[in-house]
Amino acid sequence: MVSRFIALEIACVCGLAAIADTARAEGIQFPGTRPLGTGGAMRAFATGDAGPMLNPSGISLIRTYQVEGAYQYGNLRDSNDARFSAVDSTSGLNIGGALFYQYHHDSQAGLSQTGQLGGGSLSFPIADKIFLGGSAKYLHFIDAAGALKTGFNFDAGLTIRPMPQFSIGAVAYNLRDLGITWAPKAYGGGVAIMPMPALIFVFDIVAQDVPGHDSAVYYMGGGEFSFSTSAALRAGGGSDGLSKNGYITAGLSGISASIGSLDVGFRQDVSGATKSTIVGVSARLFVPSM
Repeated sequence: MVSRFIALEIACVCGLAAIADTARAEGIQFPGTRPLGTGGAMRAFATGDAGPMLNPSGISLIRTYQVEGAYQYGNLRDSNDARFSAVDSTSGLNIGGALFYQYHHDSQAGLSQTGQLGGGSLSFPIADKIFLGGSAKYLHFIDAAGALKTGFNFDAGLTIRPMPQFSIGAVAYNLRDLGITWAPKAYGGGVAIMPMPALIFVFDIVAQDVPGHDSAVYYMGGGEFSFSTSAALRAGGGSDGLSKNGYITAGLSGISASIGSLDVGFRQDVSGATKSTIVGVSARLFVPSM
């Protein structure tokens, strides 16, 4: 009887661990709709909402003021993420700032997790070659066991752009360990190559802390091609550090230079026993600078 009880406890613990791993795979992997189409990579050219999401130092790379609403769905845990942000880098000194809020919910086998975070980002350019950035955010998370975890956390980023056609990015996420699987410590970096104004290639690596295990390392990359100011196409792929699955991605934007953009992103695992499908949509409003 005792042995059966111990076995049941072990099974429950293993089940919760598996659910937590899946939540990380679909929970924190919310790079925004545009980066979703390029494999999740854009840390060396994180403009717009990709700045506070991927690398806050990238906010000052281009002058823009935009408001964005985004939604992402993942099939493995029936995960739903909604995000709203306002990003402004039109100041005279090109100092950029952002405000953002994100909501997450997922469920599987009767167990659910809910997370919320809100915060702000700042970016500072140095001679238009070096860009520093940081984000502060407050997290409120209820895990699958019903435990509530809250607290402030911080991201820090750096972008170096020695020439307009090339940039390098580095970022650290969640510098405080709050024990929240939805927002673990992670470190990333990448490069962006722009052989022409309408074409960009991005390649990133991210290492995520996994308690009790070696770090999970993600490899990702892709490209974006813009058709004047009316549309953009994206494609990419990578390797998921937790599931070890390979995946491909695609994305599309319809753009009005005077109004905004509608974006769609898609990810599909192409290897592994359990395959993930993630779909994201967003709407961006371009606000004229005063």
